[in-house]
Amino acid sequence: MSDNSIIRTEKLSKCFKGKIHALREVDTEIHRGEVVVVIGPSGSGKSTYLRSLNLLEEPTGGRIFFEDTDITDPKVDINRVRQKMGMVFQHFNLFPHYTILKNMTLGPIKLLKSPKAEAEEKAYALLERVGLRDRANAYPSQLSGGQKQRIAIVRALCMNPDVMLFDEPTSALDPEMVGEVLDVMKGLARDGMTMIIVTHEMGFAREVADTVFFMDEGTIMETGTPEEIFSAPKNPRTQSFLRKIL
Repeated sequence: MSDNSIIRTEKLSKCFKGKIHALREVDTEIHRGEVVVVIGPSGSGKSTYLRSLNLLEEPTGGRIFFEDTDITDPKVDINRVRQKMGMVFQHFNLFPHYTILKNMTLGPIKLLKSPKAEAEEKAYALLERVGLRDRANAYPSQLSGGQKQRIAIVRALCMNPDVMLFDEPTSALDPEMVGEVLDVMKGLARDGMTMIIVTHEMGFAREVADTVFFMDEGTIMETGTPEEIFSAPKNPRTQSFLRKIL
């Protein structure tokens, strides 16, 4: 494991109902500050791979190292590990009965034991960053889908994560709202946040990724820079997939 490695998987496997191989011995290494974008057809194992990184999906084989700790070891406190791994899903998972400010400060106050004033100050700064400071006292039902997803991202950032995991964060949004969410993610990339992103947005992948993983049939078929993957893919399966969508 290299010095700046943050996540490594060794022979990571996931089998559903003993038959369906969602992941087949996947070996990956992700470095601090790296933006990895995972692409591939539906059902290729992308989301299973991402959700395995913080054990939301329990692997059936292999190991996952996060910051030099084998988090598949049953003795590891996975909830403490998850505090360092922000996760943003397709659906926003905001608490509907809390204001936006309370949604953002709940985790830091309860889990990180941050003083309320400090948690709120950070929340306001993050809301300012995504252009939603004036919505702090609104409820999720009063926001558009794009606004909710921006809130979901900054809520995860309130926990000071070392890495951010994004599972198709724009797929549930109307097309005109996609850009505002991708802009927030581009800003995080510029700031050096380590990110692993499952997405169908190929233009975004090409623009922000340091590394692209192309997945199919539970394996990473090809890895490379955006230039290598999008302009000169070597694997016939990658070539076929990109021909259909680009």
